[in-house]
Amino acid sequence: MRKRKYTLLAGMILSLFNLYGQEFRPLAEGKVSYITSQNIYVKFEQAGTVQAGDTIYIRKDEKLIPLFVSESVSSTSCVGKPMGIFDLKIADVVLAKSRIPEKLIKEQAAVNAATVKVSNLQDTVLAANKAKIPEPEMKQKIRGRLALSSYSSFSNSSAFNQRMRYTFSLSADHISGSKFSADSYILLTHKLNHWAEVKDNVFNALKIYSLSVNYDLNKQTHFLIGRNINPRIASVGAIDGIQAETTVKNFSFGAVIGSNPDYTDYSFNPKLFEYGAYLSHEYKNDTGNLFSSFGFFQQTNRGMTDRRFAYFQHENSLIKNINLFASCELDLYALKNGLPSNSVSLTSLYLSLQYRMSRKLSLFASYDARKNVIYYETFKNYLDQMLEDATRQGYQFRINYRPANFMSSGITGGYRFRKNDLHPMLNLNGFLMFPQVPWINASVSLSTNWLQSSYVNGMIYGVRVDRDIVPSKLSSSISYRLVDNTYPNSNTSMLQHMAELELSWQINRKFSFSVNYDGTFDQTNKYNSIYINLIKRF
Repeated sequence: MRKRKYTLLAGMILSLFNLYGQEFRPLAEGKVSYITSQNIYVKFEQAGTVQAGDTIYIRKDEKLIPLFVSESVSSTSCVGKPMGIFDLKIADVVLAKSRIPEKLIKEQAAVNAATVKVSNLQDTVLAANKAKIPEPEMKQKIRGRLALSSYSSFSNSSAFNQRMRYTFSLSADHISGSKFSADSYILLTHKLNHWAEVKDNVFNALKIYSLSVNYDLNKQTHFLIGRNINPRIASVGAIDGIQAETTVKNFSFGAVIGSNPDYTDYSFNPKLFEYGAYLSHEYKNDTGNLFSSFGFFQQTNRGMTDRRFAYFQHENSLIKNINLFASCELDLYALKNGLPSNSVSLTSLYLSLQYRMSRKLSLFASYDARKNVIYYETFKNYLDQMLEDATRQGYQFRINYRPANFMSSGITGGYRFRKNDLHPMLNLNGFLMFPQVPWINASVSLSTNWLQSSYVNGMIYGVRVDRDIVPSKLSSSISYRLVDNTYPNSNTSMLQHMAELELSWQINRKFSFSVNYDGTFDQTNKYNSIYINLIKRF
């Protein structure tokens, strides 16, 4: 039966190449350039990478998680409001599906229209000579990045600690004008004087997030081999194996066969065999985009079913000034009293709605419900503990108001709870931002945050100043936060002062350098950290 199942699956993958559709869009890498309490700003290396309404993703637990939907874009940057609560830092890497901007398409159409007469004349001459116009060759395009990062931490209560990180990413489209393309994203992270851990297992330090080769059978159909995260099935995470996809008009169909990366060190593990298929639909008009995808996956461990689930995601901005996002996962397999069951269980559900009432006022609301994801073979020794944890649920709302060009404001509220929590978590955040203060030629943000939970109650007050020292070359930021926390379980309180200073230098078009200092001080402890980053692009 197993051989027959695999034969049918291989036949399904091969049948993909008889279909037609549109060209596959690879993932493009960007980085977080600025963060406020309400917005996330992202910068990409190439102009036209994203458009308004596109979804920006972040890697989390080795998966792609939707971070925000871009609300406005410039040539290389975009901005949007986060879909949930994320622990982000400046220069964190994000991903978006690369595309050709609509503006360039329109410009190209205008150029084509202006050259109709010339083209017609050329066609006449060629027809008379019974000649054919040769098809343009695929152009090779290579882009990459090499980064060297150092993270050092020290305090009056702990020893000096330094961690080094080396990042290499390379995307090569149509190598030597062929139908082959390649993609890689590799990290090597280690602590100084801890090489024994690396020698014991190189994958304690080496993390390969992407290493794949893509082949375009035609403009509609392609297949990929290696490790890659497919943005159409982002919740599945990285896949080691073969992926195939084809499209018919607005529909795309894909199939996957391979294995999951090892859950302990993210190395290759063929014992975690998996397979699945997905169907997606994409539509675009002058108002916005609509994208839906549905997938089914079977994951195993040593031949035994580990997890079986279905995945659905929907993004919709077709209605003017409204952005809707929804995603859910349904587990289709469970073990009850040691016996397999095909029961259906809702593992996760996320809904968000954003409404821009006017240029000055926008509203946002979201609902998040998630359970522990159970891999019945991998986590079989912890099943009882994991099954006892109830669903975590949370609500979030946000109001943004821009009363004038020189000021914007916003309020964010959140409510999150679990069955076992003594007290649900409540938080309320407010901010004022002045994008250009004339006397200092800088951007100034003021913020306050109130938090109440079963383990901490507190207030946070903050101020941040961002300024270009040399426009487009050297920029700086400085921030200060006062944290006043009370811990109900121990009836104690703590007052902390937190300061941050950052300098970023764009040495030239291909080299950039940044240094960040972060300090936290209370009555007894002084924590310090320094983050240094040097990037070479090619």
